[in-house]
Amino acid sequence: MKKNIKKNIIIIISLLLVIIIISFVGIGINAKRNREIKQKNEQYEAYLNSNIYGTDVVTLINKAISNNDANNVTKDEKGFYINNGSDSIQIDLVMITDEEKEETTTYKMETIYKVGVTEFIKNFNTTNFKCTKVEYHKQTGKIAYIELSQQ
Repeated sequence: MKKNIKKNIIIIISLLLVIIIISFVGIGINAKRNREIKQKNEQYEAYLNSNIYGTDVVTLINKAISNNDANNVTKDEKGFYINNGSDSIQIDLVMITDEEKEETTTYKMETIYKVGVTEFIKNFNTTNFKCTKVEYHKQTGKIAYIELSQQ
């Protein structure tokens, strides 16, 4: 009878140790993932409410496109990236089309990229933009959307 009790206690302690080890590993993995998300988000959040130049806009667009390509984000029939709910990034540029009438037009980053970032830099390299909006994926907490407005 004592052997059975000892055996059962050893099994229970072993199971508890395994559960504790698995819990710590899971916590470590989760903490690492959260640090990585925070680091990636900070690359974009640094621009929030800041004035930036057209060259910085191109840097952000290139980062977002590289991110989307690396994460195999699909595109629609027009060639625009589709929000996948986890790690896609979309950037919109609100450009002034008529200062007197205060009219603006919103362009997707893919449009700027297709027309050519070299042309964009040539025309808007010293133009001021402001990052006016940042949204996050609910599922992962990663940056999902950025709005840049011409100043």
